[in-house]
Amino acid sequence: MSDIFEKYEESIMLSYRYVFRLLLHLKNVISAFKQMEHPDELTKEVYRDSIVKKYEILENQLWKLLSKIFKASGLEMNSPRACYRQAFKEGWIENIDIWNDILSSRNATAHVYNEEDYEQIKNKIVNEYVHEIEKLLEKIKEEVIDDDVRN
Repeated sequence: MSDIFEKYEESIMLSYRYVFRLLLHLKNVISAFKQMEHPDELTKEVYRDSIVKKYEILENQLWKLLSKIFKASGLEMNSPRACYRQAFKEGWIENIDIWNDILSSRNATAHVYNEEDYEQIKNKIVNEYVHEIEKLLEKIKEEVIDDDVRN
């Protein structure tokens, strides 16, 4: 990237690794839950809450990683929506609508008061969001992390 990138390189690398670990932890929780044959209601609730909480932390750290990357290239992005829009412009995100949904679900988790809505968010995390986050991290690895290593 640029000389500016060098200033942020270590911070970006550490953030990327942290976000990647958060994604792996979330995937491990999802995998463990899927392997259970007949979980009781309490176990389902504990796993659901764990999935949602890990997702909240992951999404928060992900947009902050994007913010650092864009700042290194001279763009000041201080909100998740702005970061996701820029990632879309960069070609790192294919479908901005799902990212708007990712952000809406993340914002909603703090204000969900009924079990059905919470369960719907958990299902979106498991069935859609994890895959999209994984694709974005792969793009970041290709475009930023590996590109920096080559230079």
